[in-house]
Amino acid sequence: IARWERVLPADAWPNYVLNNHDRVRSATRYCRGENDERLKVAATLLLTLRGTPFMYYGEEIGMRDIKITREQVQDPIGKRLWPLFKGRDGCRSPMQWSAAPNAGFSPAGVTTWLPVHPNYRTRNVEAQSADPNSLLNYYKRLIALRKNSLALRQGMFTPVTYGTRFILAYLRQVEGETVLVALNFSERRQNLVLGHELAGRRWELLLSSKRASMVPVEGSLIPLEPNEALLLRQA
Repeated sequence: IARWERVLPADAWPNYVLNNHDRVRSATRYCRGENDERLKVAATLLLTLRGTPFMYYGEEIGMRDIKITREQVQDPIGKRLWPLFKGRDGCRSPMQWSAAPNAGFSPAGVTTWLPVHPNYRTRNVEAQSADPNSLLNYYKRLIALRKNSLALRQGMFTPVTYGTRFILAYLRQVEGETVLVALNFSERRQNLVLGHELAGRRWELLLSSKRASMVPVEGSLIPLEPNEALLLRQA
């Protein structure tokens, strides 16, 4: 992120993407089983950086790659290079809309171009829409927050952490609004250490992937839960 910001001309605008049709899905790369905690941190990163975020279909419900047999391969590159490279079909399975046959993507009895992921009965838009703690509803809250925050849409990007191993924190700022984004990428509790200037400010909770009430700010330390994404606004 810092390199990208450095090389861009002053009047340029960055863009970011976590997944696309040529890349193994981030849920497959970074998650264990069906746990979506890390995906909420990744979503917060994508939607709070300076620039334009791009989302690949199914990212908002945490779709995983499907396993493909040689007979199921549709990707020409996969057909040519199997088994050295099995192709890009894994991330291109049908969108999982519901628990209906074919995940609601195609009518029952129709053979889809690629198989539906076996987890479609529980991981689908319909099920996550009804769950207030789902990844889908977290994405919706993030997008609404971005839409209503000038700092998150247009503000300056100022790093707060430099070279830390587990925590990434930065400010998004416009005149009259400052948002602090703190991301804990580890599975352990971590403390974000604020510099003297930030430690003296008052903060209000905008959003957290782990808590509903304001995080305690103890002097210059902000405690972060494992895999927590935290957004604070200067009060």
